[in-house]
Formats: sequence, C-alpha cells, structure tokens
Amino acid sequence: MVDMTGQLCHYATHLDSHTGCEVSAVVRRGTVALCTACDALRSTVGKGQAATPVPALSPVSLLDWISQAHARLTSAEAEQAAAVARARQHGHSRAAIADRLGTTRQAAQQRFSSPHGNQHQTRGTRSPTAT
Repeated sequence: MVDMTGQLCHYATHLDSHTGCEVSAVVRRGTVALCTACDALRSTVGKGQAATPVPALSPVSLLDWISQAHARLTSAEAEQAAAVARARQHGHSRAAIADRLGTTRQAAQQRFSSPHGNQHQTRGTRSPTAT
C-alpha cells in the first residue's frame, strides 16, 4: 500500500457536510483527527477537549489516497467474493446471500457468477478476450 505520509482529517470523506475540509489533519481532539477548517466547525460537545497537535508531516497526497482506497476496495471485493463462494459451497441459498448483500437474488447471481464458471470478477478489471 502507498504511504500517504500525512494523516486524513476525520471528515475527509464527508463531501456533502464538510465541503471546506482541508483533508490533512493538524490537530487531534481525543481520538478524532481534524484539519484546521473542520476543527473550527466542530460541535460544542467537542469544544471542551484539548487539542493535541498532529505531528507535522507532509500533507496527504490525494492521488496516493486514491491508490490506497482502490487497493482496499479490490481486497474487500475479493474477500466478499470468497465469502459468497464459501456460503454457496456450504449450502446457503442465493436468496439468503442476496439478503445479506441488500440486493436481489438475481443481482447477486449475476455479480458472483460468470458464464466461464468463475465466481467473481473484480470491478475495474478486464477479462481476457479471445482473438
């Protein structure tokens, strides 16, 4: 995994509610790391907590963050596909699996089955094509 160097602000992924987030944390209040903008907007509940400076590192690399997020997503999708395959091997129905995934049986079957017998193809990867 790529080292982003800096630490993400707790609200870096809250695009709608924290539009002014500066991404790189500069203080920690308890266990919550905050950038300057989000620290200024914190609720009155957190106002009583003393700020502990986050060690001054390089700012978070947004492109490295993308790489890390993609690696975690790929790993999570592979784990999910393995869990689905094992559940099927142990007799769990596609309907029961789909219920756990919050989708329909048909959608789960399409996502985790392929015409070539493979259980799963990770999003963003391409199957080899015959020439």
